Amino acid sequence: MSTLQAISISVIAAIMVVAVIVLIPVLLQVRRTAREAEKVLETVRTQILPLSHDLSLVSTEVRGIVESVHRQVERAEDSLIAVRDSAERLRDFEEEVLDRFGSPLFKLAALVGAMTRGVETFFRTLLLR
Repeated sequence: MSTLQAISISVIAAIMVVAVIVLIPVLLQVRRTAREAEKVLETVRTQILPLSHDLSLVSTEVRGIVESVHRQVERAEDSLIAVRDSAERLRDFEEEVLDRFGSPLFKLAALVGAMTRGVETFFRTLLLR
């Protein structure tokens, strides 16, 4: 073997030794990280089951509340329609009363006012003489 080959093999061997020495702590750290990740996953798994149960209960309650609100909105809508219809009927009744009795009542009020003034004038003139 030539010297150049011996040096090349020695350099390659040294690089391999350095790489192995560097890889050992890296692999140990990867192993520790994997163990920690496993612990975290186990903790998450044990806490996810009750959480998912609670979420399903909450979603059921929210669904019930939303359905109740929906029913109440429908009832309120029906009530508003009934109030609107009543207001329209009241307005129609008011217009009908004004059409039937408005003009005669105004004429009667004018007649009563004129008669009152006439009687007042009559008594004033009678008392002033």
